[in-house]
Amino acid sequence: MFKSLLSKLLLLVPVFSSWSHAEPLVWMAQDSQRQFILLGSIHAGHPSLYPLPQAFLNHWRSANALVVEANILAPNQARINPAIPLTESLLSTEEKTALLDTARKAGLKVTPLLKSPPWLAAIQLQMKMADNAGLSPAHGIDMTLLRRAEKDQLPIKELESVQQQITLMEQLDDHGKDLLMATVGEWEQLESQLQCMISAWQAGDLAQLQRIFDDSHYSAKTDELLIYARNRDWANQMASEYYPPGKYLVVVGAMHLLGPQGLPALLSHQGFTLEPLTQSAKAICPSTQKYTS
Repeated sequence: MFKSLLSKLLLLVPVFSSWSHAEPLVWMAQDSQRQFILLGSIHAGHPSLYPLPQAFLNHWRSANALVVEANILAPNQARINPAIPLTESLLSTEEKTALLDTARKAGLKVTPLLKSPPWLAAIQLQMKMADNAGLSPAHGIDMTLLRRAEKDQLPIKELESVQQQITLMEQLDDHGKDLLMATVGEWEQLESQLQCMISAWQAGDLAQLQRIFDDSHYSAKTDELLIYARNRDWANQMASEYYPPGKYLVVVGAMHLLGPQGLPALLSHQGFTLEPLTQSAKAICPSTQKYTS
């Protein structure tokens, strides 16, 4: 969700790849009765991100359902626990000063951040970074595909609910203070690395994406809660009878697809055969760019 969804890794910005034959990675995982077509999501973007790889879109009309982390278009009664401590009560004076400085750089007022739980303050900062780069959640891959699925009356299955995602964030140590202070402490680095990260995504540069993931500075416990445990749960769901024979288009945060604890590898352990459907190339990091409409 948030390390992969918004996070300091910020796999958010579309760029024009200089490799015309390279595309974002698409995988097929199949057993004797089911096919899962896997695409890593970018949750905020720009029209230049599209079209998506044909290796994914070619399966649209024959798919039984679109599978997403959570159906953010569906009505929900998700609530933030009002008993969760606010950021202002968890930060030292020095940390508050650092947050104020970052909020000014981002163009945000610090008071709403201090009056939010730390995990939510981190997301607000990260979304502002995306907005400053000219991005919008309306152009994110999952939002775009969810709207298309509703229009085409393609059934939508979710791996977890929005409430589950909020509850997960509330379970982080100090309610996400690690997430917040990592965002604050690496703000300039994140801004400078943003284009390189997305260039790697669009080129399908698996090695570079893995390096970006490995270089992140969240705690091992945070990574376990936000990435690895959820990957295991999703793989178990997909291997279960909850997914009857058929074809499913799966869109989850791109970082959930990486490494030996990524979703493709876990499905392989469940007996699925893996096949890459797109070609990859080594990413060339572009210079900093702001996208305009």
